[in-house]
Amino acid sequence: MNRENQKGKKSNRLKIFFSIIVPVSCAVLFMVLCMVGLKNSIWFDESYSAYLIRGNFGDIWSLTASDVHPPFYYFCLKIWSLIFGYSDVALRFMSVFFGALTIIILFYLLRRWFGLKIASVATFFLTLSPMFVRYGQEMRMYMLVFFIVALATYVLDIALETKKTRYYILYAILISLGMWTHYFTAIAWLAHIIYYMAARRAKIWDKKFLLTYALAVLLYIPWIPSFLAQTNSVQSGFWIPELSFGTAASYISEALIFKDASAAKNWLVVLLLATILAVIFAGAKIYKAFKAREKQSFLLLASLVFIPPIILMLLSVPPFKPIFVSRYVTYAAALLWALIGTIVAKFVCQNHQKNLAEHSKQKSIHATVLVRLALSAALVLPTISTAILGVINVETRETESYVKQAVLAIDAISESGTPIIPADEWVYYDAVFYSNDKTPVYGLDALVNTPYDSFLPIERYKYNMVENDAEFLKGQDKIWYLVKTSEVPENTTDYEFPDVLKDYHIVSDFSDKHLTAFELSK
Repeated sequence: MNRENQKGKKSNRLKIFFSIIVPVSCAVLFMVLCMVGLKNSIWFDESYSAYLIRGNFGDIWSLTASDVHPPFYYFCLKIWSLIFGYSDVALRFMSVFFGALTIIILFYLLRRWFGLKIASVATFFLTLSPMFVRYGQEMRMYMLVFFIVALATYVLDIALETKKTRYYILYAILISLGMWTHYFTAIAWLAHIIYYMAARRAKIWDKKFLLTYALAVLLYIPWIPSFLAQTNSVQSGFWIPELSFGTAASYISEALIFKDASAAKNWLVVLLLATILAVIFAGAKIYKAFKAREKQSFLLLASLVFIPPIILMLLSVPPFKPIFVSRYVTYAAALLWALIGTIVAKFVCQNHQKNLAEHSKQKSIHATVLVRLALSAALVLPTISTAILGVINVETRETESYVKQAVLAIDAISESGTPIIPADEWVYYDAVFYSNDKTPVYGLDALVNTPYDSFLPIERYKYNMVENDAEFLKGQDKIWYLVKTSEVPENTTDYEFPDVLKDYHIVSDFSDKHLTAFELSK
C-alpha cells in the first residue's frame, strides 16, 4: 500500500513538473523564434501604431475614432512604451509577451480538456504555427486579440461548468475588451455562441448567458458612436481584394506555412488542401474516441478554428464589400495547429493503449488515419524553416521599403546632422520612426500629405514636420532624399525632383529594390 502511495505521489510530482516545464518551454521557444526578427524594419501598419502613441490617451481615442480600429491596443502600447521605451524591439515585444501568455493559457485550457499528454503535444504544435510567430513579431493588435480570445474561452469553460456568476462577469469583461481591441473578435464570440447552442444543446435566451452579453454591450457603450461612424469605412473594403476561389486556398496556405497560395507551387497547394481534408477526416475519426466531456471541448476548439474564417469569408461575398484578411483571424490559423496537435496526440495515445491484435477490423481505418496524420505532421519541419527563414523577414511580407536599413546606411556615410527628407507620407511614416540626432528625418509640408484618415496623426502631432519648407532648406547645404525605387527611372539622373528641391543637385545615390537614397547638395 505504501509502495502504491509512493508511486502515486511520484506520478503527481511528475505531472506538476511537466505542467510547469512544458508551457514555459513552449513560451520560451516562441519568444526565441520571434526575437530573431524584432529588429527588422517596421512597415506601414506598425508605423501607424508607433506614430499614434506619440500623443496622449485623448489623442489616441479621437484619432482611432477616425480610423478603422478601436483604441484598446494603442492604450496598452502607450503604457508599454512609457515603461519599456520606444525602440522597435521594445514596442514589438509587447506582442511577444502576449503571445507567450497565450501559449501558457492555452496549455492549461488544453490540459483541462484533454489531459497532460495531449495538451503538451498540442501546445508544441501551436508554438510552431508560422502565422502565430509572424504576428508575434508585429507591432499590431493580433497577439493581444489572441490572448483575450484564449483567456475568454478558458473563463467561458469554467463558467459553463461551475455556473458561478463571477466567471460570467469576467467573461463579459473579456468580450468587451476584445471588441475594444479589434472588431472581428466578434466572430470568436459568435463561435462561442454557436458552440454553446450546438454542442451544449443550450438555448441562446438562457437568462445568465443573455445577461452576460448584455453586460458586455453595456461596457462597450462609450465606443459605440465611434464604431457606428467607422462602419461605412470598414464596409468600403479599402485595399482588400474581392473574395475568390483562391482566397480559401491562400488562407490555408498562410495558416500552415505562411505562404500565399499564388506564391506556392501547384503541388504544394494540393498538399495543403489535402492536409486540411486529412485534419477533418482524422478529427472525425478521433472524435469518436473522446469521452463526452472531451467531445464538447474538441468541438469548441474546432469551432474557433473553422467558424471565424468561414464567417469572415461569407461576410465578404457580394453584396457585401470584401473584408477578409487572414491576419484578422490569426487566432483561428494558430489554433489550427493546436487542433492538428490534439488529433496527432490523441491518435498516438489511443494507438498505444489499444491492443491492435484484438482490433484487427480497425487496422485499415487506423492505417488510413495514420497516413493522413503523417501528411499533416510532415509539414512541421518546413513550417519551422518558414518561421525561421521567411517569417522573421517582416519587410518582404508586408511593406514596400527597408527604411531602417536605408537610414542606417545613410547614418554610416553621412555627416552628423544631415537631414533625411522622405519623398511622401508613406516613406515619412516609416522613416521618422528611425530619426536620430545624427540623421534626423524631417517631413516637408510640400511633400507629406494626409490623403487617408490613417495619416491624420501627422496633422495632429506634426512630429518632425517642417512648417516653412523654404526657410528650413535655406540652412541645409546637404540633404538626403528618400524615395521608393519603383518611382525612380533606371537612369537615376533622369529622376525629376519636386520643385521645393530645385536648388539641389545629385552628389551620389544608392538603392535597392525598395528604396533609393539621393545625396543632394546646393
